[in-house]
Amino acid sequence: MAIITISYQHGSLGETIAAEVAQRLSFVLVTPARVEEIMRERYQLDYSLSGTLAQAPRDPQTSKVFANLISAILTDMAVLNDLVVLECGGQFIFRSFPNALHVRIVAPRDIRAHNLMQAAGLSFEKALDEMEEHERRQVRFLRTSFRRPADAPERYDLVINTAGLQVAHAVEIVLQAAGLKNLADYGMVSSESAARARLRNQIRLIRSLTRLSLETSESLHQFAHPSELVFARLLDFYGIRWQYEPRTFPLNYDDKGNITEAFSPDFYLPDSDLYVELTTMKQSLVTKKNRKVKRLRELYPEVKIQLLYQKDFEDLLFKYATRMPEQERVSSDARRSGKGSVHPGTDPAADRRAG
Repeated sequence: MAIITISYQHGSLGETIAAEVAQRLSFVLVTPARVEEIMRERYQLDYSLSGTLAQAPRDPQTSKVFANLISAILTDMAVLNDLVVLECGGQFIFRSFPNALHVRIVAPRDIRAHNLMQAAGLSFEKALDEMEEHERRQVRFLRTSFRRPADAPERYDLVINTAGLQVAHAVEIVLQAAGLKNLADYGMVSSESAARARLRNQIRLIRSLTRLSLETSESLHQFAHPSELVFARLLDFYGIRWQYEPRTFPLNYDDKGNITEAFSPDFYLPDSDLYVELTTMKQSLVTKKNRKVKRLRELYPEVKIQLLYQKDFEDLLFKYATRMPEQERVSSDARRSGKGSVHPGTDPAADRRAG
């Protein structure tokens, strides 16, 4: 699970160096175009990592979610592969990883312009214009997504000036630095650790996508809280059948036998005959829900119920994802369209909420 991030000035031959390093080490090369492709294919999002105005998130909240989405995609890829990450903000995403080498490729302005002239057949003026436009897009992407510039040398383990170096020389320097950091010694993680890491990243991805889509889709408002939508999407992703508030349990009655308090747990997992109630970190709500769960267990001892914090999602889903037989998983198309996921019960209030 070794990672090399390469940031570069346009025209400094950084793309060529990154491709050669990946080939020499048999690492997977991750480019902005590849991350954009994953966003389009898996998540139907058309966002640009190159700072293209028409596709770049503009408001701060969306930009933050966009950065989280990129981070989740890259770290998900890093679980099972050694990576060379070209741009994409990798120097920020993997900044605290001990198994990462951060490289910056630079060159003087006129050298970079001549490199572009030779590679693309541009005039000197056109090459300068392209360099400036590329730099503006890159600065816009990093500032809006990660709130940081790329040119601070202290962010990198190695800064290479290609003015007097051939590509082969620069590649050898990067390989030597990777060897000195012993990146090859880290190896890959265990299968269980990999599965848990991928699950954590899937949770991050779905949370990010949920925040991006909540305000634009009326169909998502059947849930009382965004965390319920996140949980439902996670259950769908792992093929776990669920029902939303299918049953209401009376908890207390007045002297005339009228129901004065009732409880509708958020989810029911029919394959395990288990009710799940989600809660937040707000202590007043936790205390109230704990009291209801305790009362339900006293009155209905045959009912299995689990109170979950969001941090408990991983353990629960990991257990189900590793034990669920493949034939019991619904198709990905059905999960994404929402068909076959919500199964309202007989309680009218639950039916209205689920509808």
